[in-house]
Amino acid sequence: MLIFYTALIDEPGDKQRFRDVYYRYRKMMLHVAMGILHNRFLAEEAVQDSLLKIARNISKISDPSSRSTASFIVIIVRNTSLSNLKKEHPSEKASLIGDIEDAVPSMPDFEGVLSQKGYENILNMIDSMDSIYGDVLKLKYIYGYTNGELAGLMGITEKSVLTRIYRGKAILKRKLEEDGYGAD
Repeated sequence: MLIFYTALIDEPGDKQRFRDVYYRYRKMMLHVAMGILHNRFLAEEAVQDSLLKIARNISKISDPSSRSTASFIVIIVRNTSLSNLKKEHPSEKASLIGDIEDAVPSMPDFEGVLSQKGYENILNMIDSMDSIYGDVLKLKYIYGYTNGELAGLMGITEKSVLTRIYRGKAILKRKLEEDGYGAD
């Protein structure tokens, strides 16, 4: 199966990076998918769909062993699993909060505007949000995905991406105001 995914990748360095991601995270990916789907066949299908998305975006991953890569992969698998669950059981409302609490990816502060503590507080606020909004904010503002790329990765329309970003930013703004960040 690994040969199939690496055949989609042109650059030799990207192929090796994908192999590293595959071997490092395949068991975790299955665990995340099983936690949502509770069916081995469906979970394996979700992992395969997720690996395809990761292969298409492997150039965005710089360090396969980083916390941000692990977070990125959990987001992809969780959203793919939730999308597959909705397809499999359209009448059931899927839980949008995953059981897995992932480490906050590290990143330099926003050009000196925020202190490291302030940045960590914002990341914690995003992590405390419902994953439907937190995931899209992370992928957009931490990983730098475009709205079109987000739609493809998450299996939703671009309009849904925009709605989630808008609502997520509103939730974040409210949380920041509650913590005294927006007070004049």
